[in-house]
Amino acid sequence: MLRTTLFSAAAAAALLAAPAAIAQTAPETVPAAATPAAAGTVIDVLKERGQFTTFLRALDQAQLTEVLATRPAITLFAPTDEAFAALPEADRTRLLDPANAQELRNLMLYHVIVTELTTDQIKGARGPVATGGGVEITIDGTGEAIAVGTAKVTQAEIDASNGGVFVIDAVLNPNAAPAAAPAAAGA
Repeated sequence: MLRTTLFSAAAAAALLAAPAAIAQTAPETVPAAATPAAAGTVIDVLKERGQFTTFLRALDQAQLTEVLATRPAITLFAPTDEAFAALPEADRTRLLDPANAQELRNLMLYHVIVTELTTDQIKGARGPVATGGGVEITIDGTGEAIAVGTAKVTQAEIDASNGGVFVIDAVLNPNAAPAAAPAAAGA
């Protein structure tokens, strides 16, 4: 039990300490009445949709479910069951093995942004954003579809009471993500 509490505390600390590094309008500047209240948390939204069972299982195993259900103003980039099925079987098995809990936790935190992002903030912009684990990921809204690392957003901005969910077509991997493009000289 103590081990579970420590892991949960470490995950909560990582989420609470993660900076929000994107040029955007602060969530506080949007009047609360401007956005209709969603019925459930980001975790409730994932459960209701029925296409995120593997992602939910991984969040549970990484001991992040409670943190994500209670943390305000977060964005989840949620891979579908189909996206997880595209991973090699050996990778899925290895990640979900309790012996690899820290690797799984790091991978799951790579799918979390500790601020509520909207499609309007992303469209027309491109740049790195700090994830819940502190590793940056590039979000690109300059094309027809929003890209997050190596994944494409297939459904944007599903509202939840504590943030939003962007459905993606691949599991994000911090080790396989291309580095953020450096700023051009003289720009």
